[in-house]
Amino acid sequence: MEQEIAKNPLNLAKWALASVDQKIKTSPFQVNTRFALDPRISHERQLELRKAFIEIDADKSGAISLEEILNFLRGINDEVDENYVKAIFESMDVNKDGGVSIDEFINGYLEQVNGLSEAIARYNQTVAAKNKELATLKEQLEEAKKVEKMNTYGIMEGSTLTVRVIEAQNLNIVTGRPTAYVNLICERQQIATKPIPSDKNPNWDETFSFKITMGTGELLVQVFNKGTVSKDDLLGTCSIPLQDFRDQSKHEGWYQLTGRVTNARIMLAIQWIHRQTEYLEGIISGMENDVVQDVAEKDRIEAELRKLGTNPLGMFHKESWVDRLESKVVHEVHEFTDKHFKSVGNWNTILTIGIFMVAILGIGTSFDKPDFGNVTWACWGFMGMIKGWDTKRYRLGMITLAAMILFDLLWIACDSEFLVFEVHSDPAINAKRFSFVMGFFDFVLKVLLFPVIVRCYMKSKEDDSQAIFNT
Repeated sequence: MEQEIAKNPLNLAKWALASVDQKIKTSPFQVNTRFALDPRISHERQLELRKAFIEIDADKSGAISLEEILNFLRGINDEVDENYVKAIFESMDVNKDGGVSIDEFINGYLEQVNGLSEAIARYNQTVAAKNKELATLKEQLEEAKKVEKMNTYGIMEGSTLTVRVIEAQNLNIVTGRPTAYVNLICERQQIATKPIPSDKNPNWDETFSFKITMGTGELLVQVFNKGTVSKDDLLGTCSIPLQDFRDQSKHEGWYQLTGRVTNARIMLAIQWIHRQTEYLEGIISGMENDVVQDVAEKDRIEAELRKLGTNPLGMFHKESWVDRLESKVVHEVHEFTDKHFKSVGNWNTILTIGIFMVAILGIGTSFDKPDFGNVTWACWGFMGMIKGWDTKRYRLGMITLAAMILFDLLWIACDSEFLVFEVHSDPAINAKRFSFVMGFFDFVLKVLLFPVIVRCYMKSKEDDSQAIFNT
């Protein structure tokens, strides 16, 4: 069903929203997110579409043709799908005269773009919430590694079995209806639910915990009919081995009761945590895989937006060679740092330390030659710390840092004979050598600092996008 919708450009918005709904609903890792499309976004897109219409309308006739819109969109990006654009254009051209008015153009595009953009925003929110949850889980894992101790049975101290007694069915007795309650017994611990009066299908929905030391026994479940005068009658029982829950997952299902009542059954939800570190590692691994799937789905929807000629924010934007080069560099840095420095938490802190070191090494380089570039860049970085970094400042810092790296590379290639760590009898030569060595280390530092500022730039762009999408 999803593929059929995806093939129809007129149903892209519905397909994307159905995709995100299905993914969120079926995910084993539920997070709380709230999304509402800011009307300012739709208004901004309308204004941009109006500007685009004027630019597309090359002959200034007040109506645009399919050829005009295709030429315009191909100039924006080369991923435009002619069939998509043609299908949407034909749906706009109600009177089939080969021309589309400005209102028809805006309404036709806006419906699809808004739906696709909303789906992307919801994926972004879900991924952000899961990443936040992952950070908390990783902190809990580190803490668990410090305190977890195993007993002689190979179970952690403080191991817990959690049992949720949900409901029972078919508790038929000879006369009337039972006042049923459940008695749970595990490793010499006994807990009972409250009795539900006069109900053959009682619903308790109560949760209990047992401390587990050995983990080799069983959970005994007993269902009683509470007596008013005589003792309580045992209606049925079932025994469940604890080893059934060794995987530490939550198990919910029906268990058949044996005893006086036939066809009776009880629904339980049971989970046994016997190794906290192993349990957390499993959750973290599963959630990380879920995030990868969410990002892949988001990328798939972004690809559909690009086929319509817009960027992932649903805006028309003509990319220059600089934009394409920047996108390529940012992508490569992201891949490299994700592979080798995935555990790095705060890139901004590393950037701050790096700026201080660039300033110090820049001053050291100035012993032989003025190094206004490095010192000025560092001072500009200090201003960013004081005033606050934003996406434009990160981008400018990234570009200027790349330019300084290229300049330093040429400088080192020309004066490499001064890369000597010995003391010379001539103080002037020593000054040159010291200055060059400081400059060389400054060059190495800037090469290492470049992926750091790129990651900061990426994070700032993500925050900007989230701010646009969220109310």
